[in-house]
Amino acid sequence: MKNAGVWSPEVPEWIRCYDNGKIENIWQWLQFIHLPMRIKGSLNTTGYLAPQIREHINPGASHQQILQLIIELDSISSTLSKN
Repeated sequence: MKNAGVWSPEVPEWIRCYDNGKIENIWQWLQFIHLPMRIKGSLNTTGYLAPQIREHINPGASHQQILQLIIELDSISSTLSKN
């Protein structure tokens, strides 16, 4: 995310007030909400993230790399949740 220029160095205010409502910035949501919850194992969703992120991806190679990593994470997560 840093290489793609979508990394935020600080938590934005909207994240502090986030209540599963509107996502103002998909990259900040991914960085500060989704990935930490996924690491903790506190996500209660079975859906894939890649289709949600795809609409926010620019055709540049750096965003495509992020999408590829998300696809791989989705694949690993779905395998783990079946066991």
